[in-house]
Amino acid sequence: MGVRHHIKVLVIDDDPSICKTVGLLLEDHGYNPRTFIDADEAVSAAQKESFQIALIDLRMPTMDGVEVVEKLKGIDDRMSCIVMTAYPDLDSATETMRRGTCDYISKPFKQEELIASVERACQQMGIIYTDESELNRLIGQRIRSHRLAQNLTLRQLSDRTDLTTSQLSQVELGKNAASIWALARISNSLGLQVSELLQGL
Repeated sequence: MGVRHHIKVLVIDDDPSICKTVGLLLEDHGYNPRTFIDADEAVSAAQKESFQIALIDLRMPTMDGVEVVEKLKGIDDRMSCIVMTAYPDLDSATETMRRGTCDYISKPFKQEELIASVERACQQMGIIYTDESELNRLIGQRIRSHRLAQNLTLRQLSDRTDLTTSQLSQVELGKNAASIWALARISNSLGLQVSELLQGL
């Protein structure tokens, strides 16, 4: 499972109920949100602490979403800004994209649509990572499937790698992390690059 608790999300919407709903939804998916109904306060917060993602309502009384995007990008141009609006139109979508928005969501949105947009932004930034125990399990699973596809027993793989069957079994079960040296021996014995074992994990 991807780890997200280090990802700070700024939520800016003048509707308190939307702020609360979006904040709880993000927390449920492991993110670390901070919600603001006042755009000026949100911009001030972004000057004091670092946020990776911002979800911004397009129409707000003190400052519109396009202006907020511009100010946030001025503070940190790496921040991914996603605009939410109940009044979608081509002109506003084009303008927000031109100012540096990475996505545009129409209200009312489905929860999965909002989370999918945030996930895409995080993946583009490369800030979701897999926790260690899950990573070990996935690598082990991949080694086992390649070994079985080549009709190799643990004993045969052991002979090729100079690792004991017990060591290989622990790696395949995800109970032990394989060292880079061990992964290199295993992948070489299976006719793979180490990068192929790790791709997409």
